[in-house]
Amino acid sequence: MIQPGNGYTSTNVAGAVTLNIEPTWQFWNGPRPFEISAYKSGTDYMVQVWPGSVNNIEPTMGGTPLTNNPRPSMNIGYSSYTSWEYIYVQLPVGGSGSPPPFPDAPIIMHDSTPQTNTDSVAYLLLGIVDKNSGNVTQYVSGSQWAERYKCGSDDAAYFFGLV
Repeated sequence: MIQPGNGYTSTNVAGAVTLNIEPTWQFWNGPRPFEISAYKSGTDYMVQVWPGSVNNIEPTMGGTPLTNNPRPSMNIGYSSYTSWEYIYVQLPVGGSGSPPPFPDAPIIMHDSTPQTNTDSVAYLLLGIVDKNSGNVTQYVSGSQWAERYKCGSDDAAYFFGLV
């Protein structure tokens, strides 16, 4: 027989048992790793990124750790029409070693054009920000594990997974 317990109740009517779990379990409701926020400062939009990690390495923004208080911001400008600014984690490949270390000193950066991975740098698109309205479209909301595969003269392939 099911008995009431911590966080749930039960009812027994004519041999049928109903289990009621109270309250409903909530998913994480705070800022997630790499969550982007945009706010206006003067005429320009500023972007902040919530702290996260790639392979347990925390990227910096403008040379400042994301965990600083206050958190670092970057100016992405303003546009009088819809114009997207891409927010990335840039993941450089280390210069020495076999295989070279990856990632080596990742940074949060932005650009007005989409970036393409190369043999020496991978780009993880966190989201895009409309420089006209400040609206954020988030693509990555969580710390990541990254892998780099490089065989012979073929281009390196990069893979990312949520931690």
